[in-house]
Amino acid sequence: MTPTPFDSEIERNRRLAAEGSVNAMSDLAMTLRDRHRYTDDPADLLEAIAQLRAAIGYVADHPIRHTLRVNLGAVLLDHFQYAGDVSALHEAIAGCDEAIPLLDEDNMRVAAMMRAEALILLAEHTRDPVHITEAVASASRLPRVPAALFVLGKALHMRYELTGDHAALVEAARVLEESVRTSSADDPSHLLRLNQLGDVLQRSAEHTGDESVRQTAIRYLRAAVEGAPSTSGLLLDFKVDLAAALRDRGRHTGDLAAAREGVSLLREVLAATPPDTRSWGNRCENYLIAVHGLVEKTGDLELLDQAVEIGRAARGRGSKEATIPLLLGLLHHERFLQTRLQSDLALAVTAFTEVVEAVPYGESDHLAALGNLGRVWFSEHRFTGDPEALRRSVTALGSAVRASAPDTPKRGAAEINYGDALYTQYEVSQDPGVLAAAGHAFREAARNTGLQPIGRIKAARAWAGTEAEAEHWHRARDAYAYAVGLLPLVAPRRLARLDQQRMLEELDGLAADAAASALWANDPEAAVRLLELGRGVLGGQLLQSRSDLSRLATAAPGLAERLADAFDRLTPSGHLLGAAADERHDLDLRLGRLLDEVRSLPGFADFLAPPALADLLASTGDGPVVLINVSGFRSDALIVEPSGVTVVELPGVTPHSVAEQAAAFGAALHTATRPGAGETEAQATVTQVLGWLWDFVAEPVLKRLGYTTAPSGAWPRVWWSPVGQLALLPLHAAGRFPDGATVLDRVVSAYTPTLRALRHARARYAVAGQDLVVVAIGDAPGAKALRSTEREASRIATLTPATRLVGAQATVDAVRAALASHASAHFACHAASDPDDPSAGHLLLHDGPLSVLDVSALDLSGVRLAVLSACETSLGAPRIPDEGLHLLSAFQLAGYPQVVGTLWQVNDLVARLVAEDLHQRIAGGEDVATALHHAVRRCRERFPKTPTLWAAHLYSGQ
Repeated sequence: MTPTPFDSEIERNRRLAAEGSVNAMSDLAMTLRDRHRYTDDPADLLEAIAQLRAAIGYVADHPIRHTLRVNLGAVLLDHFQYAGDVSALHEAIAGCDEAIPLLDEDNMRVAAMMRAEALILLAEHTRDPVHITEAVASASRLPRVPAALFVLGKALHMRYELTGDHAALVEAARVLEESVRTSSADDPSHLLRLNQLGDVLQRSAEHTGDESVRQTAIRYLRAAVEGAPSTSGLLLDFKVDLAAALRDRGRHTGDLAAAREGVSLLREVLAATPPDTRSWGNRCENYLIAVHGLVEKTGDLELLDQAVEIGRAARGRGSKEATIPLLLGLLHHERFLQTRLQSDLALAVTAFTEVVEAVPYGESDHLAALGNLGRVWFSEHRFTGDPEALRRSVTALGSAVRASAPDTPKRGAAEINYGDALYTQYEVSQDPGVLAAAGHAFREAARNTGLQPIGRIKAARAWAGTEAEAEHWHRARDAYAYAVGLLPLVAPRRLARLDQQRMLEELDGLAADAAASALWANDPEAAVRLLELGRGVLGGQLLQSRSDLSRLATAAPGLAERLADAFDRLTPSGHLLGAAADERHDLDLRLGRLLDEVRSLPGFADFLAPPALADLLASTGDGPVVLINVSGFRSDALIVEPSGVTVVELPGVTPHSVAEQAAAFGAALHTATRPGAGETEAQATVTQVLGWLWDFVAEPVLKRLGYTTAPSGAWPRVWWSPVGQLALLPLHAAGRFPDGATVLDRVVSAYTPTLRALRHARARYAVAGQDLVVVAIGDAPGAKALRSTEREASRIATLTPATRLVGAQATVDAVRAALASHASAHFACHAASDPDDPSAGHLLLHDGPLSVLDVSALDLSGVRLAVLSACETSLGAPRIPDEGLHLLSAFQLAGYPQVVGTLWQVNDLVARLVAEDLHQRIAGGEDVATALHHAVRRCRERFPKTPTLWAAHLYSGQ
């Protein structure tokens, strides 16, 4: 046995006890209990119980008997918690009842606290609220010392668990906070109290969905884990509680790192828990719950298969008979959703049915099983088309809704599932009453503030869909507006960028449908606002953080300083773990409180709110911005000018047709990079797509604007802002080639991801500062050599004064420093996009990548122009196109009001020709957009039958 701090005292007391010393027997028993808590060895508990019973037998008529009965009760409580022997609780309570009237005040208080502890455990075991009522009453009569407050807090916590009374949980947190605050850190029970407080706050957050409460809970729970010795038996229990809080953080906020940390902690706990101990079943439950939550997000089938096997081995060994079957049902259903194996569907039905039949109606496990059984039947209907499965699903899910407490996350989730089933029933029956019922369920879920934000948005989107189906377009517009208004909550700054992207991917197309519903409601201004709020959410966060705080600094300088600091510390980040992750979550919540404080000041109610429509319209003074909205409801171009919004219907454009064109275009680009027989056909396909863009998108817009011929004087400007996958196609190059009308022959094109971004670019634009840094890397490690980059850099340097960072000089640190000290930058190097993680797209420098995330985090002032003469620098991710996550947008967010980039891989020689022509024209006095326009036209003249060579370059900005 590994030595412990208790061994020498135990041996000393054991020798004295053998000589017949009753005091030594008592001391030995209590020290054995302490060692059990340290090592989890059941033999120590059994010996402690035997020693105390022997001691009691020696002193039948002595006053010390009453103290020994209390000590025996304490050990019996530990024995119950380890072995589950309920007779130990009854014996402990009986011993306290006998001893309490005969004890002095101090020992009476100890005995009364222990009796209350026993009643709490008995209530938990029997689920009988009578016991917990007695426990609360008894603990409430005790003096308000830390130990007694701890017991009262636990009793109130159990009252909540048995009754669902959230007020009891709130009071438990208040009492436990007082217990922690009034006890010293070196109190042996301090960590227990800290952990219990964290556990209560976590349950409160789970009940209400309040992330600020969960953050506080995690802080306390992590402190308990970090404070417990590595050899303490309590450490594993503390880890279980922390893992539960992290699991729920992941589930409610989308923080994948938190979900993974929770699973990792529980894996450690299971590995350290002998399978033959009582605690193994409960810890296994926690592990299965955490794995299910993680697999829902990651689809990790290997982890899921392992969890199913662990769940099977744990049958009959959980804290409650129904828990493991419930979890197995969830795991089998999730595996069916991932694999479509019908055997898993049948196993899920069996598991949930077992619980429904075994657990009395109204209990939480019955409710959970009923709701999940409804979900499984819904999946069965989706898979087989069985109408009876749908009928059973609607019935079960409706019962689950009615049995759930109002305004709780469980109620919201049940309403979404019920709404899904009802809507499917409407699709079968076409009954408008069923459609209205589905809309009602979705609406209630959307308004449930306890539900996680992404669940609320999905519910609001589905609610809007029912209104659209009924052609109630004004109500659909309002429901979509409600959904779009919640978007900032689904990708908060506290999340890693990858998690933010993943959450927003689930809502792709929301802004487009919202705008289309507003157009059907004859409200084009609302359509513009919804597109502004529903796209570029992540970029909008950065634009907000980089807004001018000078007005606030004048009115409240201290508040402005704290706000600026919070923004600075919440720049986009990768995954963070442990205390670093906790700090980021705390910072984001603190930022929200700071913004609330600012907006409570007179005259600051709209502080850092999205710009008003009038301000957005005013930003189009140099030329119209054309928002091209593509939705299944309808597609339109919205021409935004200072005078208002003009709608141009695009009846030939649908999400399906755009997807087809984007797929054909992408395949052709891939083929065109490989010389051979397919190259000519690929160029023909690209030409066809450019023709489609002209016929169905560009030409109707330019016709409405009056740009029907080549200009005879100054070239007009148009800013394109395409929605969805249309952003993957080159609108600026649309036309009927080789001899027909084209955009290039009518207007100078620019792009902007949103009107806000354009407004921001114009606010930061400064003519002064012509100094340029040219970064040229032709031989980056691990990449194909680029032969023209150094020549490109040399040629540009002859056209305009420039600092050159060439080859090994172009390190990440050197480039960062150069960007901060030069007004303009030109990159001639390799670049790559990443469709799975667009924020990982990067420029390849001499010693590594400079990513989208890296550049976005920069906050540069006085900069003017960035030219990204590299591949795919403005290519967004197909799964999240409305966020515009690519290098071009990253440089704009970093502060550059003008950026030149490329939509696909560009030829090394052609990139050099375009770059040299561009800088020569800029040096000659042309503005950047016009200079690029003519450089591309000149390149088109050289390669008229090869549009992939000249159409990739585009301009974005003011």
